[in-house]
Amino acid sequence: MSLRTLLQGRFPLMAGLLVTVVQLPPVLWLCAATHTPLPAVVALLVSWPYLRKLESPWTATPRSPSTYLALGWWSACLVFDLLMLPALLAIRAGAPGGATWALAGGLALVVGGDAVLGRPRLRRRTVRVEGLPPELDGYRIGQLSDVHCGPHVPEARVASWVSRLNGLDLDLVTVTGDLITHGSSHVDAVARALGGLRAKDGAFACMGNHDYFTDGEHFVRELQRHGLQVLRNRGVVVERGGARLYVAGVDDTWTSRHDLGRALAARPEGAPTVLLAHDPDLFPQAQARGVELTLSGHTHGGQLAVPGVRRLSLARFITRWTAGLYRQGRSWLYVNRGAGTTGPPVRLGAPPELAVITLRRA
Repeated sequence: MSLRTLLQGRFPLMAGLLVTVVQLPPVLWLCAATHTPLPAVVALLVSWPYLRKLESPWTATPRSPSTYLALGWWSACLVFDLLMLPALLAIRAGAPGGATWALAGGLALVVGGDAVLGRPRLRRRTVRVEGLPPELDGYRIGQLSDVHCGPHVPEARVASWVSRLNGLDLDLVTVTGDLITHGSSHVDAVARALGGLRAKDGAFACMGNHDYFTDGEHFVRELQRHGLQVLRNRGVVVERGGARLYVAGVDDTWTSRHDLGRALAARPEGAPTVLLAHDPDLFPQAQARGVELTLSGHTHGGQLAVPGVRRLSLARFITRWTAGLYRQGRSWLYVNRGAGTTGPPVRLGAPPELAVITLRRA
């Protein structure tokens, strides 16, 4: 039995238990504060319509007011749980109990709402590359990852991210996999939206595991028909003022379609390399082959994480490379937190992002 089949069978029960545990502290506190069981009844009425639609971690529920109400409430409950210990310590130190709990509840509601409705942040990073030709000094690469176009991420939203990147007048723009959630319903939509990406030296993409939750070959054809170059175990040479940059991409690791050797086979000697690899676990292999910069996604930064501490996130269950910039020797890895989400469209401590990586001479 595959992991996906196992999770799909047990996921509704696991999700129900998880949200019950998350809601328990705030619901008990509200029941005690109001001296009625009404908060528990409200929590059940908010949660049940969403939970009954869940089938697996890979399926998304349709957008509706009840969906966002449930997700916002659960996010607020989670924040309240995280604030419980500081609140108890503050009360023990002499702070007024009622005011402290009211402040914790207010912060939970504000942060919980932002966790559902957050807009991708633009993150700018600089990577210093040894031997980078002067013509490529200051070369700017845009990265969009984990779009997950689907019920929670419609075509118009993807188009808005494309528009933001286009407005930056980039040298190169990349899309590092998981462009859809699953199925064929949004293949045409995301292909149209991403086909609008523009940069001086073109737009390139690699495939992620979710991109094979449909007919992958048809998906690739649609992306390329709309102008996006999909790099599946191959690379291309980009020239700027006589200097060459090798842009390569590997296929999906989860279905064992990746072949890093083939992707780098046509690399010109001495040309700095940018590798698109949805799965960051390929970074050690890329480093061993002298790849200067690897751009990845896949992790979403965990979607739920402790802000500012990238080790403390759900992504640690799948990889050591959870989010942000890493360096080993002369090789760099940037793990994009992605713009979309898998499953519930909630992020806490791992905000969605668009990235711009600037190459500089070491």
